[in-house]
Amino acid sequence: MKRLAGSLLALGLAGISLPAGADCAGIDPDLRLVSVGGALTEIVYALGAQDHLVGVDTTSVYPPAAHDLPDVGYVRALPAEGVLSLSPTLVIAEDDAGPTAVLDQIRATGTPISIVPDDHTIEGAAQKIETVAGLLGCQAEGTAMAAALREDAAALAQALAGVEERPTVLFLLNIGQGTPMGGGANTSADGIIVLAGGRNALAAMEGYKPASAEAAIEADPDAILLTQGTVEGLGGIDAVLAMPQIALTRAGREGRVIVMDGLLLLGFGPRTVEAAAELAEALHGQDLAIAQP
Repeated sequence: MKRLAGSLLALGLAGISLPAGADCAGIDPDLRLVSVGGALTEIVYALGAQDHLVGVDTTSVYPPAAHDLPDVGYVRALPAEGVLSLSPTLVIAEDDAGPTAVLDQIRATGTPISIVPDDHTIEGAAQKIETVAGLLGCQAEGTAMAAALREDAAALAQALAGVEERPTVLFLLNIGQGTPMGGGANTSADGIIVLAGGRNALAAMEGYKPASAEAAIEADPDAILLTQGTVEGLGGIDAVLAMPQIALTRAGREGRVIVMDGLLLLGFGPRTVEAAAELAEALHGQDLAIAQP
């Protein structure tokens, strides 16, 4: 899906900018920070604490400046050497970071690791922001950012209040690499679908699990939701639409395939309301109660 410029403004949302300003007042000037998790890195930048970042993981792809930092590896397959070589004074990591043995090895050197909980709700995203801000000594900035996120989420909920149709959405990940993974209950995919006013076609399933072509066809969703990385891995949208698990559904026949940036969609960080608003526009279109200028 092509992003609609100004969608946040159209819905009456302020959004959260990523400032290039100075560090927050309470930050330790000697802090050397490694951030393991794309949403956590976004939060560090949004707080204006990016000058203290000495390394990030491979999921830290936004903002683009994060690409210029040393890469310590994939969030679930971290090498201790890659982290420790940067001499961090603090490592912050999402709760699926690992392996556990590597985290224990890093801690054994005296390097503190703070695991940040990840709950796939607006309140979870707000608390994630506040947690990171507290760890960095940026409490005031974190409180303001979390408040803005909650305010925008309330505005989006108001825009969705009059929408009667709640289309079913099937989220598939890593299609083309074996059986695709479907996003069931208690996943970030489920959380963002609900925030956007949709119904998860796989809500009866728990977590991310292989979704067979039969399961996708039986779900017969109104829309199929994919990440940009999944589509690129398949060779483009035409290749996606030709796949049986998509072509034989109502959404596939009608071409209702929504494609979004993976971190934006699933990160549950500062841009989560932006992601939900973008998905809501794709699902509901003119049925949204758009704020008048």
